[in-house]
Amino acid sequence: MKIKIFFLILAALGLLASGGAVLHALDKQPVKAITPEDVANAFNIKEREAAVVAKETEISKREQMQEQVKKELDEKLAKLTSLQQELKDQLAAIKGAQSQEFTNLVKIYSTMSASKVAPLLDSMDDPAVVKIFRAMKTDQVAKIIPKLKQEKAVAVSQSLGMIDTQL
Repeated sequence: MKIKIFFLILAALGLLASGGAVLHALDKQPVKAITPEDVANAFNIKEREAAVVAKETEISKREQMQEQVKKELDEKLAKLTSLQQELKDQLAAIKGAQSQEFTNLVKIYSTMSASKVAPLLDSMDDPAVVKIFRAMKTDQVAKIIPKLKQEKAVAVSQSLGMIDTQL
């Protein structure tokens, strides 16, 4: 009985290795003899299965590494986004402070006499003077411009007459 089972297993392996179907009624069919070629094919199948398992393991490891890298990138992106927002907030605060300081400066210049403000504005560059004049009331500017040096008064007046989208 053990010999018959052994031969049945060997026959089944031989048929599987050669691509044949398993016999449903082994008792009615003659048993095919296993050749060394059948045994070699069976070993090749086992080797191929081992290689497939090794490749699947390698692919799984690479997928895990990719997930780890993706997670790290997502964390870094979140950190960068947070830092970017923080910088935007700081910049807005600085601009607000500068705007407040500028508003205070305009108020100071507006309360000063034209003869006292003119020498200060003469020493500033033209775009700064234009920006200050645009923030002041027109009647105050009209009192200061005649007190400026002639070249400065002409340059500033020309700039005030133009529409400047940057200011």
